[in-house]
Amino acid sequence: MRKHIPLIDWPVRDSKRYRFSIPNEVWDQKLRPIEFTIFSYLCYHQSHNPPVQITLQMIANSVHSTEITVKKYIESLIDKELIADGWLLAPSLQYNGCKNFFTLPNEIFLLKLPPSAFMVYAYLLLIEDRKTHTCHPSYNTIAAGTGLSKNTALKCISTLLESGLITVEPSSYFDRHGMKWKGNNLYTILPIYSAVDIFHQRQLRQLEIDVTKSRLAVQSAV
Repeated sequence: MRKHIPLIDWPVRDSKRYRFSIPNEVWDQKLRPIEFTIFSYLCYHQSHNPPVQITLQMIANSVHSTEITVKKYIESLIDKELIADGWLLAPSLQYNGCKNFFTLPNEIFLLKLPPSAFMVYAYLLLIEDRKTHTCHPSYNTIAAGTGLSKNTALKCISTLLESGLITVEPSSYFDRHGMKWKGNNLYTILPIYSAVDIFHQRQLRQLEIDVTKSRLAVQSAV
């Protein structure tokens, strides 16, 4: 099989400064997407801002949800013993130098991803080849790993593609009889800065549209 080499080089960055760790064990809990996103934010906050007092409002703003929803799922995370009452990782999940962790980029919370898409993105990073930043799971595998339906997984991949977080390439293979079959998609995880640039460009375009609409409304009212 031909070795896949990404077209875009990843920048060399200090992983401890620009990324945060999530324990692999969290996938065993079969969390809901919003629950997983909240847990991920708590991991991020603990990794980079331990002295800062975190509030429900801070979490809600960062995961783009309501304080009521955040409170509900924090209580669920405590019940599942994934976090302690102080909203920190449970002692059993604390980083201890083992390899049972994967990482997410700090900037992921800036992109306002729907919780389901956030979860699928995290799953792709869990299973990616760390050297090529690629993976090729089927939609059924993604659905099974995240607890989402196959259709939802498909929609989430489209969201990640449109956000500039991944590229998707079709693949095929030949069986022993020489028959060609369609294979799983090949996903390449892109550097986060490309998605951040796309997000900011869309925000600017939307702002321009809103300003134009406001001016037209004023002119019509005169």
